[in-house]
Amino acid sequence: MIHVMRSIVGINLARHRMYQYERNNDRKDWDSNPSPLTGFDTKTRPTDIVYLGLGNQKPSIYYLHVTSDIRFRFATTLVTSKVANPANTSQEVKFDVTLPDEAYISDFKMEIGGRIYPGEINEKAAAQKQYDAAKKKGQSAGQVKQQPRKTNSFSVDVNVGAQEKVVFNLTYQELLKRKRGSYEHVIYIDPKQVVKDFQIGVSIEESRDITTVRVPPLRNDLEQAVNQTGQNSLAVIERPTKRSARVSFSPSEADQRLSSSQGISGLFVVEYDIDRKSDAGDVLVVDGYFVHFFAPSDMKEIPKDVLLILDCSGSMGGRKIGQMKAAVIGVLKDLHEGDRFNILKFSEIVEYYKDSMVYANKKSIDDAKEYVESLSPTGGTNINAGMLQGVDFLKTSGDINERSQVVFFLTDGEATSGITDNSRILENIRNANSKAFPVYSLAFGKGADYEFVKKVAVQNNGLSRRIYEDSDATLQIKGFYDEVSSAILKNVTFKYLNNASSVQNLTTVNFPSYFTGSEIVVAGKIENNAVRLFDLSVQGLGSTGSVELALSADVKSKPFPELTKSGDYEQITEKIWAYLTIKQLLEKSIGETDSTTKEELKNKALQLSLQYKFVTPLTSMVVTKPEEKSVGTLREGEDAELIQDRSQSVQRQNKGVSRRPLPSGGGLASQFFNSLTEPIRRGGGGGGGGGGGGRGGGSYGGGGGGDPHFMIRIKGMTHPLCFDFPAKPGDVLRLLSDTKSGLFVNAGIIPSFEFDRHGKMKTFMGEIIILYKSHVMKITPSEIIYDGAHLFWQDNLPYDFDDVKVEIITVSGFRVMNVDFRNNVQIAIKKTNASRFHNSSVEYLNMYIENEAGLSKASDGILGQFLHRYISVYKQRSNKKDQIVGHLQIKEPGFDTTRMRAVLVKKPDEITAKREPCWNIHSKLKDVFDRNVQDFYIKDIMQT
Repeated sequence: MIHVMRSIVGINLARHRMYQYERNNDRKDWDSNPSPLTGFDTKTRPTDIVYLGLGNQKPSIYYLHVTSDIRFRFATTLVTSKVANPANTSQEVKFDVTLPDEAYISDFKMEIGGRIYPGEINEKAAAQKQYDAAKKKGQSAGQVKQQPRKTNSFSVDVNVGAQEKVVFNLTYQELLKRKRGSYEHVIYIDPKQVVKDFQIGVSIEESRDITTVRVPPLRNDLEQAVNQTGQNSLAVIERPTKRSARVSFSPSEADQRLSSSQGISGLFVVEYDIDRKSDAGDVLVVDGYFVHFFAPSDMKEIPKDVLLILDCSGSMGGRKIGQMKAAVIGVLKDLHEGDRFNILKFSEIVEYYKDSMVYANKKSIDDAKEYVESLSPTGGTNINAGMLQGVDFLKTSGDINERSQVVFFLTDGEATSGITDNSRILENIRNANSKAFPVYSLAFGKGADYEFVKKVAVQNNGLSRRIYEDSDATLQIKGFYDEVSSAILKNVTFKYLNNASSVQNLTTVNFPSYFTGSEIVVAGKIENNAVRLFDLSVQGLGSTGSVELALSADVKSKPFPELTKSGDYEQITEKIWAYLTIKQLLEKSIGETDSTTKEELKNKALQLSLQYKFVTPLTSMVVTKPEEKSVGTLREGEDAELIQDRSQSVQRQNKGVSRRPLPSGGGLASQFFNSLTEPIRRGGGGGGGGGGGGRGGGSYGGGGGGDPHFMIRIKGMTHPLCFDFPAKPGDVLRLLSDTKSGLFVNAGIIPSFEFDRHGKMKTFMGEIIILYKSHVMKITPSEIIYDGAHLFWQDNLPYDFDDVKVEIITVSGFRVMNVDFRNNVQIAIKKTNASRFHNSSVEYLNMYIENEAGLSKASDGILGQFLHRYISVYKQRSNKKDQIVGHLQIKEPGFDTTRMRAVLVKKPDEITAKREPCWNIHSKLKDVFDRNVQDFYIKDIMQT
């Protein structure tokens, strides 16, 4: 059978022992006892490592986390593997990442020496050239490319530098396909060693109630997927809501050793399904892009005609003919009463089992089994004759419209008899198959011409599989047959807005069949923003005649459960649309015989792959560590890092950018650094809160960071005000707006794949857009772009623009960018890795308004609104928990005075990350703000 595999990841590394001295974060002395490095505590980060026995030590994994987030069938999987090389020479490590062709890698990063090096997606030839050049220079380099001859594998080659640790982050995305009545998310792990810190986590959120969630036992063989029973005893399933689920798997070292001395190896599977009805399905609409999921239930299966076209030529001798016989007998056993079948065998000649279709019953199936057992391989391979006669036979079999046709074509090699030119054979089959019978093609063994077999399927509305001779072919073919043999609708057509021109860029909308237990997905874009009612219909032929299902959804109205609004998940519908479009373009290119059209299809797929950052068969991703610096080694101290960074000569020509050194004795960098290293910034200090009953003024600084958490500094208050703001992945927050100065700052929220005790995912700021006058600055953890010019996080010399000055320095081990707008307004943005403070490796941004004196009283936004507030704390006391509590009073001209309870707690500063006391608000945010919280969400991150 062909195994159902929705997500598969495999990482293979040689096992080794390595010894280390680890500096304790809480003391300066060195630990004197070497210990095997099998893992690091994720709560403490080792600062320095000294390796012993560097001679022939091999790299080893000491941390392996796989986290999957599934939203509306779209799965994002992050694989994080931490590897150390103790040797005094660089070593290449090969990661084998096994993926189905349904998945595309979307991100690849390496962290070396505490720095993040993101991947760059290029065409395959360009990516290979980059990797080869980096490898010659002895740099650490990683490349992701689709491996030849392995349709479900990707490889990552990493050249690990001497005495270095590498954190390998691979993210891939896929749209889960429903097969045999459920979705399967499969993660394949094979570290070939016991890993101290090994975790798998899967979260699911769906548009309808989740009816079943199951984690079968870990399996070590792909062929054991059919009808597997039992549960994985180490997996924990939680159901926070009816439409969500969480699965965790954290085997201890002892658990892993129970599997084998080399740890766990196999497939971790999560199966689930959602509530089904006989309707037109679900529609998700976000930012003009829609995705339509169609999987009706309670429909009767259409009687089918099954024609098995079998290659019985001499090359099928040995094990292959036995496997084919067993597979065909398995198919025959599954025929239902009312189905019809026949068998066509071909070698140099063509022979039928019977002259006409045979109705399935016990006797006819038993007779057919005897016939199959009698088959023997002989002669040449006349594929052209076998296929043409098979198609002609179906045309004349009668009852074509009332029945579903299933053609199985099994072969092991190339045509050697009759017409042997593949292009002519393909053309002949396409011309003969005027009724468009779907042809499901299976290629036996490694020697089969899989490209030809695939083209036969693609050109004739079918699917193809490679059947491996050294595995259980019976189960592979049986599973494939189960997926495509039970049609409940045929000639299925999807129509949107009555085929109006306002719906563009549609993916495939015509399908030969809909099979029970499966799902059809269609995506597109609504070009007309004025569309309110989104009407769709699905038409087809069922067991009792014509079928039409319709759905009308209100795009603007929230009560409709079929829709998800902007902000539920960042660009999810657009990403699914791009994913499906690329997949279908590549599929069409395989079957296309005209070279010009073929190149056009591939070029379209390539451009989308680059635009949406997918590693597809046309692209590769390269990560290269910059050349080693010529001065010193990187240390914890800031001076050492600054010296090392400045020792390199940066030669870049950015349009509109001039570089000027700082004045001696200070300047912006030294002033900014001094302010950040003071115990509390500008007037802040220890002690109890604001003066008892004293009147506070407006804010004089404020910022936001992870989850998102905000801290606002108020004139007259010793300690700042702090609160958490509710945000989900995909949300866009308005941090600051000042129409008079023309300054707007917006933040895009990204997921962390980490959940709190209530099952809520923690989120971070992943992108900040600054709009100032006519200028646009985009900041992410991997890039800084100012009016199209690329700036770099590792730079130290300032950038001087006409209206803005930018400088990037290091504070407490983090890179911080200060933006001076030359009008008494300064903003600081820090690049942070969540692994320093959370159980997540996501990179994110923190922001702080360093100087807001130049902002007008019209300022608004989550931060800007506090400029014109008067806030104070009074009636301070200690509660039963020994906490200091107080009454917070907020006054603003033209509004009623607001009072609420606040607790003095310690929270991390947004830039220095040092914890300091702040007045934490527990009341609803609508009581803190002068309007509804929703007013601070915006639709477009570029919105002014």
